[in-house]
Amino acid sequence: MILITRPKLEAKELSLKLLDIKINVHCDSLISFTYDNTWVKKQNLLDVKTVCLLTSVQAALSIEKIYSLDQYFENVKIICIGERVSNYLKGKSVKNILHTFQDSNQLMSELDFQNLKENNLIYFCGNNYNAHLVEQIKSKDIKCEPIVVYHSEVADELKPETRAMIETNKINCVALYSQFSANIFMDLLQKAKLSESFRNKKFFCLSKKISKIVNSGNFNNTVISPLPNEQSMIDVIKKSLSV
Repeated sequence: MILITRPKLEAKELSLKLLDIKINVHCDSLISFTYDNTWVKKQNLLDVKTVCLLTSVQAALSIEKIYSLDQYFENVKIICIGERVSNYLKGKSVKNILHTFQDSNQLMSELDFQNLKENNLIYFCGNNYNAHLVEQIKSKDIKCEPIVVYHSEVADELKPETRAMIETNKINCVALYSQFSANIFMDLLQKAKLSESFRNKKFFCLSKKISKIVNSGNFNNTVISPLPNEQSMIDVIKKSLSV
């Protein structure tokens, strides 16, 4: 059985896909979200020279609490990191998406920053946003302002059911989709005194960066997704766990 630590919405979607290929799932969402309306006063930052950066569906959902996405983004250009947020925006009739990158590394290596010199880049994000990415963008002489539109709340501990399932070896692997969630999971394992119980279990990691966090805790049984997207991750899990 695989442990899914994603937020509830994403966990539900992923669990259904895994159950469809006959992989048993247990969900324990380590991160939840609250939406922040204080950013609304900054909406006048959007104009025809604005390029908006979105890296998560949560950012889109937060904006959608107040505005229709197709109208709100009507006069701006959009850059996405991740197909999930890009597809969500397209499903809401947002048409002016310039680029969709798999991850921040691809964005930094492939985005034509020269054409953004006259633009203002607005990064709609959560409170745990990628500050390193912001600094990298600024190093290209591009204005980049993070606008926090939601907040992440972290679980204090693993669910009792999850702890019991790890102790009895009913859970033999975990899927980790972000560096943030990887750090939380490692901390909660240690807090529950279950690190040794999980020592030889598999860690499915969406990226090498996530794998490095796992390895730093002396957990070496990592499987890295070839591409940083959900379908690639599912393919890796299926290949490893299907019988």
